[in-house]
Amino acid sequence: MRLSTAFLLVLLCGPAAAQAQSPDPPAPRVTLDIALPPPADHRLSGLGPPGRLAVGADGSIYVATSSFQPSPDGIRPAKSARIELLAYTRDGAQKYRTMLPVQAGVGPNGFNAESLGVVAFLSGEAAVFLSSSNTRVALPQAERSVTTLYRIDANGRVQSAASVLPAADVSGAFYRTRFYLPTADNGLLIGGGFGPDPFNWWIGKFDAGSRRAWQAGPGPAYPEDVYGLAAKPDGGVSAIIQEIGQMSGLSKWSVARFAADGTPQGGSPFKTLGTSFVLLPGFWVSAIDVFQTPNAPGLARLDEQGKVLGRAPWPFDQTRRLIADGDGVAAVVCAAAGPLCFVVRAGVDGKIRWQSPPGSFTDIARTPDGQIVAVSWSADMLSASLVRYANP
Repeated sequence: MRLSTAFLLVLLCGPAAAQAQSPDPPAPRVTLDIALPPPADHRLSGLGPPGRLAVGADGSIYVATSSFQPSPDGIRPAKSARIELLAYTRDGAQKYRTMLPVQAGVGPNGFNAESLGVVAFLSGEAAVFLSSSNTRVALPQAERSVTTLYRIDANGRVQSAASVLPAADVSGAFYRTRFYLPTADNGLLIGGGFGPDPFNWWIGKFDAGSRRAWQAGPGPAYPEDVYGLAAKPDGGVSAIIQEIGQMSGLSKWSVARFAADGTPQGGSPFKTLGTSFVLLPGFWVSAIDVFQTPNAPGLARLDEQGKVLGRAPWPFDQTRRLIADGDGVAAVVCAAAGPLCFVVRAGVDGKIRWQSPPGSFTDIARTPDGQIVAVSWSADMLSASLVRYANP
């Protein structure tokens, strides 16, 4: 006797797939679905952490894409590589397509980009942060990092390409970052790691002229990272940091606070509750994955002193991306034992407001009118599209 498709999905993909088969939550409305075009004879590369998607104050959508022209054997460096910034109006019309003057090394899948993130400013300008290990190229900058901060004007012209100096004098070190936030003074806040791999935690603030205004870190040991980063209305910064004690070698987690000028304002230790954190007004929300707890996955709330305010059930094995969404959160969630992933909108009580059809998603962002934009990939991760979801 044949098993039903729904029963097979539950067996293969666990709780996340089971959640997808229930009559609730509803599916969202699709308000935009456009293909992201690669250059001629090139393939898009979906490798790397999130950060390539941003939404402007007018609803414009910005995507930093990496593409390459494969070598004949797929092992040697690609025949060519490009990093482009694509900008679209709220209605999906292309505003511009700008190729950035990247000078990093090229590997089999394009530029050896360890960090690639885009930020949209209130002015209509944009910035792209790119860091490459650049260890496999015979250029003058060989065997050292190449990190550049590009500023692009509202018409898509590259205004500047400023070299970003290393965070510390460490041989072979480069940035691997995943948080890219605009600040009220038209600056850029970045967080993640710095090092030769493994990494120390690091946070950097850059002004409107692409100069580094201040930095925090690198941390005392490794492996470390920044798991949450937020620019507050008063210009201050709050972050979730995991670091390693230099003497003890033990992992330590804290909510760290910085003034607008980078002055440390203390930190509050707490015991780890997940690895996806986002700041909502008054508290942090954390998603706890199935492999981080002997219990079921969940959402936890904690204040900026590290005190746990509450917990809620969360019916998904993994949370790969978590962002603030009004009084709740939006997330890319996946099953632990299968390829299925979804974009979801939820309350901090864990109740799912809507859930997208299954797919491969690498990034999400919120629009000014409360919709959720996602970068959706084909199964082979060689083509992608922009999909925007609204409430049912």
